[in-house]
Amino acid sequence: MAIYHFSVKTISRSAGRSAVACSAYRSGEKLIDERQGKEQDYTKKTGVEFTKIYAPENTNPELLDRNQLWNTVEKVERRKDANLAREFEIAFPHELNKEQRERMLNDLCQELVKRHGVIVDAAIHAPHTQSGSDERNYHAHIMFTGRQIDPETGDFAKKRNRDFNKENSSQTVNQWRETFADITNQNLARAGYLTEVDHRSYADQNNGLQATIHEGSKVTQLRRQGIDTEISLKNDLIKQQNAENQRLPEILKGLEQEIRLAEFQISKYQAEMRLEASKNAPKATEAQQQVEQPKPKETRLERKSEPSSPKLKQLNDDLNRLESEIFQLKRDISTALKDYDELQKNKPQKKLFGLVPNPKFSAWKEKYSELKHEFDRKKDDLKLNETLVEARKDDIKRETIRLRSQPTIQPNISREKPKELDFNSVYRQLNHEQKQAYQSIKSVLEQKLGGSDLDKKLEQAQQKFVEKFKENPNFEVPKLESQKQREQEQVRGASKSKGMER
Repeated sequence: MAIYHFSVKTISRSAGRSAVACSAYRSGEKLIDERQGKEQDYTKKTGVEFTKIYAPENTNPELLDRNQLWNTVEKVERRKDANLAREFEIAFPHELNKEQRERMLNDLCQELVKRHGVIVDAAIHAPHTQSGSDERNYHAHIMFTGRQIDPETGDFAKKRNRDFNKENSSQTVNQWRETFADITNQNLARAGYLTEVDHRSYADQNNGLQATIHEGSKVTQLRRQGIDTEISLKNDLIKQQNAENQRLPEILKGLEQEIRLAEFQISKYQAEMRLEASKNAPKATEAQQQVEQPKPKETRLERKSEPSSPKLKQLNDDLNRLESEIFQLKRDISTALKDYDELQKNKPQKKLFGLVPNPKFSAWKEKYSELKHEFDRKKDDLKLNETLVEARKDDIKRETIRLRSQPTIQPNISREKPKELDFNSVYRQLNHEQKQAYQSIKSVLEQKLGGSDLDKKLEQAQQKFVEKFKENPNFEVPKLESQKQREQEQVRGASKSKGMER
């Protein structure tokens, strides 16, 4: 993301500075300071990417030479405490390339010449990555004269430009800060980027973020050497907190979108189930009428039992439970949103009077961490519920297809002269122990298997019971290993109790 940096500095003789020396350093050239009789040689300086002088149309051509320009400024400004020049220091968005940076600098400097009628000496500096500087730190130094150019003579005017005097300085600087933000956003848009910068402070933007402390050259140098200071540590903490505050609304937005998607999927599935039920209702009514009012000469019909109907009911119950949980998740998220807004409004200061740690801030931070952890947990629960909903939908569809494949009604088979035995007719003739054995086998299979595997195993067990019944209607029921173990345990328990009685 592009950052915003714009500062205004004064190059003053009272501070022992020279306009010639400042220009030589920023341009990486060798200039002669005639006033001090010194040679300012910065030709060995690296990182100077681009330099240019901007001036009004009628400017004296001699002033377009960098050495002549600033020596003339030193002569014109005679006071020992004179302000020789002013400087804009700006940072370029790292998204822009070399050509785009030069275009952005031209836009800013031409606007500066147009508004104030001054001469501008600008230079773009590349970052010194070898000394630890950030590789994205492309910036520019924009020096401009304190006097306007007289349009008639082309030389400096007798009176100084009063736009940056004390009474107008604050308003002028604020206007330039806004202008620079507009120029930056225009060049970002021209380069195809949607990101934007804002010249306003965090307090004016009311975004809940905290401004960092100015580090200065000494702190920056120590940071590049890997040495932490109190200011650098504070700034690192502020940056971390700002990143978390910016990330939390994104998490909340993502959770809301996931909840809406889950609700849409559930409502869509419910509509499909209602449509399926409406299609099956006429068929079921017709079959019921045939069973209740059979014709006199037709074979009596009876409804076939559906052993898997309890499974379908269980699946529907699970689906209803998941819907209730998702509804509760939605309520929890709504409550958390309100808590987050309230938390941001009541954020206390980190330190009292800038020195003493504030205990209220520690409590606030702990509450913030708990809220973030709760959001993460709700997100995981929501994903799990979505997975379970999809699984239940697939299971219900398979079970519905299986039930449809079975005939709704079938002929009643005569017991006296059975043409072909099936399991339903055999099951009605089984004794209590035989029925109990079949139900035990069925229960074990339902616990271990599901879907088509369960249907296949149940069909094999039913065929086995039919075969046994054909051989001997009073066949001995098969016992499972679990039943045998229970009987053995009962025998051991009975023998122990008899021993105790003796």
